[in-house]
Amino acid sequence: MKASIAFASLWMGLILQATLFEIPPMDAIHPDFVLVILVLLALFRGANLAMMFGIAIGLIQDVCYGPFIGLNAFAYGVTAYVAAAVFGQFMQKNLAIAFLTTMGLSFVHSWLTYGFMRLFEVTSDSVQYALSASLQSMIVNGVVALALYPVYRALFNRPRRRRYHSLHNADSP
Repeated sequence: MKASIAFASLWMGLILQATLFEIPPMDAIHPDFVLVILVLLALFRGANLAMMFGIAIGLIQDVCYGPFIGLNAFAYGVTAYVAAAVFGQFMQKNLAIAFLTTMGLSFVHSWLTYGFMRLFEVTSDSVQYALSASLQSMIVNGVVALALYPVYRALFNRPRRRRYHSLHNADSP
C-alpha cells in the first residue's frame, strides 16, 4: 500500500514538474520534485524501493520528455542508491541530514545529466551555465525538501519498536 502511495507521489511530482513549473510565471524556478521525493523515499523506505522507483520514473520521464532514453533512468537510479547509502551511515535520520543530502545529490544529479549530455553532444551549454544552474537547483530542491519532509515522515516513517515493550505493558493497569 505504501509503495503505491510512493509511486503515485512520484507520478504527481513528475506531472507538477513538467506542467506547472513550465508556464511563464513559474518557470523562473525549476524544482526537481522527482529527485526530492526519491531522496525522501530513500531515507524512509530504503535503497531497493527508491532505486527501483527512480529507474521506473526516470524511464517514464525519458520516454515522455528526454533527449534520449536512459539518461534520467540511470541518473535517478544512481541518485536514489547513493542517497540510501549516505543515509545508512547515520544513526539518526533527521531534517538536517535530509536537507544536506538533498542539496548535495541535487548537485551530483545536475552534473551527472550534464556530463552525459555533453558526452553524447546533446547540449552546447557552457560549464559556467551548468554550474550556475546546478547551484540554483541545489537551493530550490533544498527548500522543497524542507517543505516535503514532514509529509513524508508522517506517511512513511516506520514506528520504532520498543525493546522492552512487554515490560511496559505489564506495569500498566
